[in-house]
Amino acid sequence: MKLSQRLQAIADMVDKGCCVGDIGTDHAQLPCYLVEKGIARKVIAADINALPLAGAQKRITELGLDAQISTRLGNGLSILEPGEVEVVTISGMGGSLMSDILQAGEAVVRSLKQLVLQPNLAAHLLRRWAVEHGWHIEQEKLLYEEGRYYVVIALRPGAGAELSEADLWLGPELIAARQPLLVEYVRKEWQAEKIILEQVAKSDSDEARQKRQKLEAKWENIREVMRCQFGVEIL
Repeated sequence: MKLSQRLQAIADMVDKGCCVGDIGTDHAQLPCYLVEKGIARKVIAADINALPLAGAQKRITELGLDAQISTRLGNGLSILEPGEVEVVTISGMGGSLMSDILQAGEAVVRSLKQLVLQPNLAAHLLRRWAVEHGWHIEQEKLLYEEGRYYVVIALRPGAGAELSEADLWLGPELIAARQPLLVEYVRKEWQAEKIILEQVAKSDSDEARQKRQKLEAKWENIREVMRCQFGVEIL
């Protein structure tokens, strides 16, 4: 089975020999791969929607993996009991929703050894969640596939180094590794937020002024990191 780059990056970070809970499994591509490759000894594949979960069950049965992969219909981590799995993977959602899922499933989260997360946007919210809840970033990967940038983050229990605002937005491991894709990713993000800045600059309201100040401070920090670590100017 060949995975997309995005799912492959997740699979590569999962601890070997563990029981895994895959939240938002869709058609169970990741669980099937983890079991077939001997990465996971057991996977619980969960989704909030019945239709994709039925497709997942069909795939699992066709591959003869029913003994190692079970499916569950439900919302977030509510389908798991504390200690039932050691690793949880969540992908294909926004960072805000993922943070909410982790917050709501606090008892399950406390029992885990690893989280592997792939937010479609707002990865900084997950990094902030990690800092606030006693987890640290073990690995990060930035990749570009089919016209989109994706970030994959592996977390471990235990407090890590303090993160700056730029670390939260860009990823401390990506900065430390001088990930080449980060330059183009940041430039793309700047072009999008530059438009927002131009729009809020037209308003004299307190809300617009506060938003402008917040965005300007954010980009001042990001520019400094890109200048010092990568030797480039983000204009």
